[in-house]
Amino acid sequence: MNAWRETRTRVTAALGALMLLATATACGEEAPTFLGRDRLNVAYKADQPGTSYWDGEKYGGFDQFIGAHVVDELGVKYAPRLLTSNMRETEITEGISDLVIATYSITETRAEDVAFVGPYAVTPQGYMVGPGNPDIDREEDLRDKRICTMGSTTAEESLVNRGLKKITMVTTASECVRLLLAGETDAFFMDKMILYGFQQNHPAEDLRVLPENAGQPQLYGIGLPKGHQEDCEQLKEIVKTYVRSSKWRADFEASLPDFTREHSNEVDQYRPNDTLVDKYSCVE
Repeated sequence: MNAWRETRTRVTAALGALMLLATATACGEEAPTFLGRDRLNVAYKADQPGTSYWDGEKYGGFDQFIGAHVVDELGVKYAPRLLTSNMRETEITEGISDLVIATYSITETRAEDVAFVGPYAVTPQGYMVGPGNPDIDREEDLRDKRICTMGSTTAEESLVNRGLKKITMVTTASECVRLLLAGETDAFFMDKMILYGFQQNHPAEDLRVLPENAGQPQLYGIGLPKGHQEDCEQLKEIVKTYVRSSKWRADFEASLPDFTREHSNEVDQYRPNDTLVDKYSCVE
């Protein structure tokens, strides 16, 4: 069984166990709730290997690991949902999803409408190129090249601010990868955690993440509706305990095994500290 199948199996088993555990509340004992609910809709991405994906049968990725851990700690029932980047705020503000754990970068603009807990991971941004561009080694080599990124993301804003002109905006990360493999774009600009996930998912296609970082570090947080300060603080403490534990690194390694093997000494650079979590969590 390869690393990806092991990861999917672990996450799926965890989700199943959590839902069984949540329904086994003793007779007469009040069921635990969060956000006033005993069953949460938790939204993830569907197409990002390594961070968050659904292959038609199983869920997997780092976001899925933290989602399973959070639900376990809260003790509530759990129903996963799938979304794209442009749906994240709407899912929360319209009450469709209770939690969004979907490589969701914390920003001041988003925090006007959504409460965040986190970050649970910090990632630089950068570029990935395909087999047709062996001569591209740094951002300067991309000045006259075609760049793909996802709309409605912090990557879109970062890329525009970097002065690159030939930009293609798409809805999902997998669409940029498709264009890259087809030779219809020269590079994919995105958060490096996402890029490394795609690189390890396409070992035969010679996708290559450039070593140079670009843009601002992205702070991945859990989005939830505003107005639930006590619940938000409870979730913050769960995330802080998780991030400082050995389980955080184990889940990261299981989600991005290729990156971990090649850059083992860099993994903890993606781990936030308590100060960051306190600063960005539960800001009303």
